[in-house]
Amino acid sequence: MLLVRDLNLHIGGLKILNDLSFDVQDGSITGLIGPNGAGKSSFYNVLFNLFPASGGSIKLDGIELIGKTPDQISHLGIARTFQDSKLLPQITVLENMLLSSKYLNPVNLRRVFFGGGILSEEFENEKKKARVLLKKVGLEDKEHSLAKNLSYGQSKLIETLRLFMYESKLVLMDEPFSGLFPEMIKVIKGLIRELVASGRTLMFVEHDMKLIAEICDHVIVLDAGSKIAEGTFEHVKTKPEVIEAYLGD
Repeated sequence: MLLVRDLNLHIGGLKILNDLSFDVQDGSITGLIGPNGAGKSSFYNVLFNLFPASGGSIKLDGIELIGKTPDQISHLGIARTFQDSKLLPQITVLENMLLSSKYLNPVNLRRVFFGGGILSEEFENEKKKARVLLKKVGLEDKEHSLAKNLSYGQSKLIETLRLFMYESKLVLMDEPFSGLFPEMIKVIKGLIRELVASGRTLMFVEHDMKLIAEICDHVIVLDAGSKIAEGTFEHVKTKPEVIEAYLGD
């Protein structure tokens, strides 16, 4: 699935990522953990070429990602969520869901926002799919609400639901559980498992070790831009270098 080899990111004199190498297996849930400043979000940014790599390789199913544009990388089947909501605040929840549809093109986009005729059958089916997803999590009554009126937790939930609208192979999530109440965490955990059951591979950054232990098949630990451990959570949590990275001397 995803092969990372000797990946480096140097900005000025700072080494943000250092000879980073690891694999993400197809159909797995991989946790990317480490203390603040370890390079977790920087790795995501390099993968999407938001920060150009200083060296190394990232391949998805044999296709080199280094040097491709973010749009090209997305079209290869990689989706990403962020710590903060990226919903468009001035449009409705349903419209935000539809923005992740593979059937969205400039013509249909104009129709979504401005009217002007019947949409294609495929796009009508996407609207039905979005409504089913909203109903699944009890947000069907928010369909016509502006995204800016959602609570923080509801916004996080919609961000996760949108992943079902996009036919991705690999999903990168950045702290999907941060700031959520236990009930919302439970819902998003269920959605993550459904995403994997539907054929997607997940990788996510998270600081809650209990959630990492519960959800992840494999864990990669970074510190100061370098990989210091990987394996199951039970394996990495006892390694001295991991304990030192989190607790210090």
